[in-house]
This record gives sequence, structure tokens and C-alpha cells, in this order.
Amino acid sequence: MRIIVNSAKCPQNHLCPSIAVCPQGAISQKDIYSLPLVDETACVICEKCMRFCPKGAFEKVE
Repeated sequence: MRIIVNSAKCPQNHLCPSIAVCPQGAISQKDIYSLPLVDETACVICEKCMRFCPKGAFEKVE
């Protein structure tokens, strides 16, 4: 199980607000116009990013 960012749901036009709520610091973004990335080695799948993202772009996949 892992968490990804769905590029169809993420507007990629601002600093991702979910970066601030990740307790592991597993979410990064190259710049404000890029898709956020989830570091699978750091992510503990707490789902805080999924609950916090107003666009519902964070998704859990197998």
C-alpha cells in the first residue's frame, strides 16, 4: 500500500498545503507549479494528507 498524488485532481498551481501536515516530511514539491511527490520510504500512510487536501488528490493505491 502507498499514497500517490493524482495529477488529474491536483491543480499544480500553488504550494501544496498537505506538505505542512505530513508528520514524516514525506511530501515534497520541486516548485509551486509541479506535482507533489510522496517519498514511499518516509511515508507511514497515516492519511493526514488525504484528509487535508481540498482537491482529494492524494490517493491510496496497492
